[in-house]
Amino acid sequence: MKLQAVSNRKLYIQIADQIRDQIKAGAAKPGRQLPSERELALSLGVSRPTVREALIALEVAGLVEVRVGVGAFVRQRDDSSLGLPELNASPLEVMAVRRLLEPEAAALASQTISPEGTARLRETLKIMRAEAAQDQWRPESDQMLHMTLADACNNAVLRETIEALWNARHGAVDKRFHQHLADIRAIRDHILADHEAIVAGVVSGNAEGARKAMAEHLDFVANAMLETWE
Repeated sequence: MKLQAVSNRKLYIQIADQIRDQIKAGAAKPGRQLPSERELALSLGVSRPTVREALIALEVAGLVEVRVGVGAFVRQRDDSSLGLPELNASPLEVMAVRRLLEPEAAALASQTISPEGTARLRETLKIMRAEAAQDQWRPESDQMLHMTLADACNNAVLRETIEALWNARHGAVDKRFHQHLADIRAIRDHILADHEAIVAGVVSGNAEGARKAMAEHLDFVANAMLETWE
């Protein structure tokens, strides 16, 4: 009886494998643009977001250059090309779980946050405003704000789960995914305004306002992950 090994590798990595093999076989020469996301998705029988994640994985590996709003271009191959990132969680899956948990965390924090937590939120916002004024975006500040809310929930399981989701964002694919978004000033400005609204809801003790502000923030980022590339 012949059985085929079952792969537990992420689908987007399996897709990246196929595109990488085509590049190495010479199907796409250095400097040439790859087929569009739509064409790749139809050809491979997968969703466009999965193709997008695969292209970011290929970019991390040094095989393509992703130009947001334009497409992906094959890079000149050299010895600096890295292997595909095998252990990275799917950025879109991570975001989907954050959308389930973090609005409720913000609502809980609005009822339980300490004076020290409130001071930390305000200080983090101050840092974010200063970064925005210098056209900068630092993921450390973003994480500090969200984890301050998670700390304030007084629920160790929820806090640890949110921390695990943020740790997943340290993966190379997720970091590059978000960096492409952060390179766009309009998105940075929108995210800062979102954070202002979240903090306002939390520090005023408005649970529903905090929940709504966080949900709208994560919806915006999730939509940007899908739409900004068009």
